[in-house]
Amino acid sequence: KMELAMKELGLDFTYFEAVDGKTLTDDILIEMGITLLPEYSDPYHKRRMTMGEIGCFLSHYAIWKRIVEENLEEVLVLEDDIRFEPYFTERAQQLMREAHSIGNWDLIYFGRKRLQENEAFLKDSENFVRVSYTYWTLGYVIGLEGAKKLLAAEPLKRLLPVDEFLPIMFDEHPNDTWKIKFETRNVNAWSVHPLLLYPTHYTGDDGYISDTEDSKLIEIELLENPNTI
Repeated sequence: KMELAMKELGLDFTYFEAVDGKTLTDDILIEMGITLLPEYSDPYHKRRMTMGEIGCFLSHYAIWKRIVEENLEEVLVLEDDIRFEPYFTERAQQLMREAHSIGNWDLIYFGRKRLQENEAFLKDSENFVRVSYTYWTLGYVIGLEGAKKLLAAEPLKRLLPVDEFLPIMFDEHPNDTWKIKFETRNVNAWSVHPLLLYPTHYTGDDGYISDTEDSKLIEIELLENPNTI
């Protein structure tokens, strides 16, 4: 489906094989040196992380690493369960031209779940807002410096879901207990408005599948290093 959509939109793309949480084991996580943020509990279900959430985080983390390793100036990251708004390519190109003219951004959401209202537009722009507390990583543009900032936070040493990590890094997360574990929170995040991407399915829809919610909970105690601030 995504290959057909990319062809129709005239987009070149690189297929990146994600990390399947179902293939992760306790031994693999220990070997990778992953430690969990001990204070984390899912805000809605009051549970610890699932293997699917860990796989999702590792998938995005691997892309951030590749951006830095290959010195890529900016990358559009797209998950595979999205639908594009009409004239996506033309609108995306126009918006990125404007973003380049304004400058000073690290991450721009093309699709997301906004959790707070009253976001402020950028000065002299009717197309970009400064991001508040936000979920989902459907699609976003990330710059080289943004990827460096995310990696510099060493999130695998205090892991929590990527939906929670990103708002912490642009300092818009409501949970101060989690935020203080990441001393430097200087990612400059914007969102296009209106959005260019939406999910193909929402929770409860026919055909909805979640590889994060429906995977097993992590069972071992991968505790954060007690010497970590």
